[in-house]
Amino acid sequence: METFEAQTIDEAIAAASAAFKADRDQLDIQVLEQPRHGFLGFGRRNAKIQAKLKRPVQPQKPIEKKPAAKSRPAKKTVVVKTAKPTDKKQNVKPAADDSNELDALEMERRHQANVQKMNQAAQALCGYLKDVLAALGVTAKPKIVKLRTHELVIDLQANNSGRVIGFHGRRINALEQLGTAFLSYHDVDDPGLILDTSNYRQKRQQSLEKLAARCVTEVIATGQAVFLDPMPARERKYLHHVLEDNPRVKTYSHGRDPYRSVVVAPKN
Repeated sequence: METFEAQTIDEAIAAASAAFKADRDQLDIQVLEQPRHGFLGFGRRNAKIQAKLKRPVQPQKPIEKKPAAKSRPAKKTVVVKTAKPTDKKQNVKPAADDSNELDALEMERRHQANVQKMNQAAQALCGYLKDVLAALGVTAKPKIVKLRTHELVIDLQANNSGRVIGFHGRRINALEQLGTAFLSYHDVDDPGLILDTSNYRQKRQQSLEKLAARCVTEVIATGQAVFLDPMPARERKYLHHVLEDNPRVKTYSHGRDPYRSVVVAPKN
């Protein structure tokens, strides 16, 4: 390729066309530098291109069609049937596939390993909760009531359960959040922890059912939504479950944790 310079790209292409004695369409052009006018004559630069003649396209030779070869008649094959040898032995059944059994054994092994991990973390959590309550001036004895792979229920046995529960259950709910974080720190996947004392959780469910009934009465009487106080996710979920089939009201959650609450509103 040859290089051409001019003040503009068009002038450089015209110079290349004159040099090759060819039209612009017959040239393969590559722009190397764009022109620049500069400022007051400083920094001025010409356009620079490279050009060469395009290769002419050679016409393709027509493909000669060869005459089709005459097909020969297919030879007839004679199939000789032979008698199958009789086997007096009984058919042997294939061996059973052991893959399903191995998978079941592996799943059982992993389940037992996860249960053991939860058990070790639960024992450590009982000691942790005992120390925390002792620092708060409460003597308690944590007892594991239910233990599964992702579920743990601990009963905090204390002489003064009111101090374990706290105002509106705030203390026991806070301890439950700390315990969940403790289990996660000890490599328990998706732990579901429930802390209870003096059957507080069952009594709380009964209180939530009464609260839901009062809210429905108020919503129907006033036609206005009722905003409840913030509560833990488990209690919000229970309220949604209690009122989900009520034809007169609907429920939804409002706000962000730890101030997320339930709203009971008219359905229409």
